[in-house]
Amino acid sequence: MIQKTNVWKTAAGLLLIISMMISSVPVMAAAAEPAAQAESTETSDYGAPAYGTKAANLHRLTSQEQVQTVSKALQPVADVVGVMTKSHNVSVINYSDVDELGLIRRSDGSGVVLVMDGSRIYIATAAHCLKHNHTEVILPDGTRCSAAVLYRSTETDTGFLTVEYSQLPEEVLGGITPAAGADASALGMKTGDALVAVSSLDSPSSASCIGVLDQLSVIYPNNPGQNVLQFYSETSYGSSGGAVYTQNGIWVGSISGGDTYGTCWAVPYGAILTEFQKCLIELAAQDAGQ
Repeated sequence: MIQKTNVWKTAAGLLLIISMMISSVPVMAAAAEPAAQAESTETSDYGAPAYGTKAANLHRLTSQEQVQTVSKALQPVADVVGVMTKSHNVSVINYSDVDELGLIRRSDGSGVVLVMDGSRIYIATAAHCLKHNHTEVILPDGTRCSAAVLYRSTETDTGFLTVEYSQLPEEVLGGITPAAGADASALGMKTGDALVAVSSLDSPSSASCIGVLDQLSVIYPNNPGQNVLQFYSETSYGSSGGAVYTQNGIWVGSISGGDTYGTCWAVPYGAILTEFQKCLIELAAQDAGQ
């Protein structure tokens, strides 16, 4: 967690910004779409489905082939969106202390720059990418720096990091911008629309793949209290925290999990904002000594 600092004014200002952002995002009805049926009872520590646990069937294999065909045909679009959004995609490296066997546990993922307030960069990622004590991020230009874990929600698999401006030279800061986000349903999206999933596991915007929207709101497998976007993409496996964009580069969610056969789930942008508001309220309360 971050060190105690005077964040009251910062948190209050950001709460106002986020409240305005949230007010522009329609509330997604939990029953708007039929629930996805879970085929596995395995879960991770952070509520995300365990990777690769879903059984293959003819429907899944057919969907996988269709996604591969669409991805290949529209890869130039994905490449353009990857470049367009590179200024707010980061790699997230989370690792433990050395244990009694001399081993370091490591979890790699992706993150998206949510807000910059003049002193800190706030990054959204998947909570299950933040299991350990230490975190570093690789910024859009390749700069590697330390980050502090602000918040983790196991219920929504959403987490937030901060990077202090003081670590970075002006030329690096000048290459970073917050992502432009919106709720997918507010954009009039429908089943079959193309999405671009960006994974930054190895380096910022290292892999950009076309996805196909399945449903705007389904119950997250193995987490019946959460509604997520469901789509198909080749980037589903091992790309946690990566951003999901429209073809115009609008951020509509962050990947939380996926199975081996192309089905992906993403925490919607509106849900990420709601969790960030909770995060800022907690920070303000801590600073006020409550």
